[in-house]
Amino acid sequence: MKNLLISISLLLLFSMSYLKSSAQNLFDFLYVGTYNEKSKPGIFVFHFNRTDYSLKLIQSVGGMDSPSFLTIHPNGQFIYSVNRNTVISGKRWGSVSAYSIDRKSGILIHLNDQPTFGSESCHISIDSKGRLAFISNYSTGNVVVFPIVYDGKLGTITDAHQHTGKSIDMNRQKGPHAHCAMLSPDDRYLYVADLGIDKIKTYEIDYQIGKLLPIPESDGIMNPGAGPRHITFHQSGRFAYVIEELASSISVFYRNKNTGSLQMIQHIPTIPQDFTDTNYCADIHIDPSGQFLYGSNRGHDSLAIFKINQENGTLENIDYQSVYGKWPRNFLIDPKGEFVFVVNQNSDNLVIFKLNNKNGKLEKISDNTIIPKPVCVKIL
Repeated sequence: MKNLLISISLLLLFSMSYLKSSAQNLFDFLYVGTYNEKSKPGIFVFHFNRTDYSLKLIQSVGGMDSPSFLTIHPNGQFIYSVNRNTVISGKRWGSVSAYSIDRKSGILIHLNDQPTFGSESCHISIDSKGRLAFISNYSTGNVVVFPIVYDGKLGTITDAHQHTGKSIDMNRQKGPHAHCAMLSPDDRYLYVADLGIDKIKTYEIDYQIGKLLPIPESDGIMNPGAGPRHITFHQSGRFAYVIEELASSISVFYRNKNTGSLQMIQHIPTIPQDFTDTNYCADIHIDPSGQFLYGSNRGHDSLAIFKINQENGTLENIDYQSVYGKWPRNFLIDPKGEFVFVVNQNSDNLVIFKLNNKNGKLEKISDNTIIPKPVCVKIL
């Protein structure tokens, strides 16, 4: 009888623990970066309920000039924002801010800031072990490297690479414009999309000293006037997908895992043939299953949806989904594959879609969250 009571007690304790864990898993935190000026809140923190799809604002953080892009540390304890331009030491540079995350409440606590040694800082990425942060500076066309120390703070800059060159669009491509730096799935290479010179600059990473080794022979060469903006990689590591802001298109590359080299195998538009108004592409992501790819259109105001050929990596357009707003600068695919979150910069709203895992299509479930000038969304 005594053993039976002990077994029942253990079962009840296990059940309560499981239910508590399951309940906690129903909730996530959303972090939204904006183009708000320094005098106003720039980062907004929301509590997201997976059962009723509701968003509850729990914090707004100010003090930065346009914290336009965010990234979360792999351990989930820190978040980083790149902030547009601040006068530092007499130079109009961007800056990067580090925050710790309270895992129970989602609240952010400021840790430190560093200058980005370039202007209009627009993107930040971190390797999967949380060792280095890579920042792209749009106007000055350079990429810089910062070490991340044990407490989540950003250390002193360890490397900087200035791009050179131009391309055919005399309004947008008179010089280099580094827009995005993404790591290969194995963390070995860094790929920098430079809109101004129509190239994907390839670097090998030395983690011991925080340096980048350029590999010019492995660079991805775009079609003239394409304007590469953001990059994503297939889960297999064999294919890279680059969304092109100026050409409203996506280029597909075969990636050599050993050398890091990129070879273009497809070029496909992101907008319908009969759409003739102005359009600029922005963001690009693949769903967790690796079956579907999505790209955002600013102007057509949609997400272009593609099915990925698993054998050769090529794309087939299957749908265009309205974003129920204007100028979708950035979007997020839920790591669990359940939702897609889109932030529309010019209509000040965040839209939530339910993701159909079988056909890749989207169903709107909410579009009433108002955020001033939202441009980036991340989930924890």
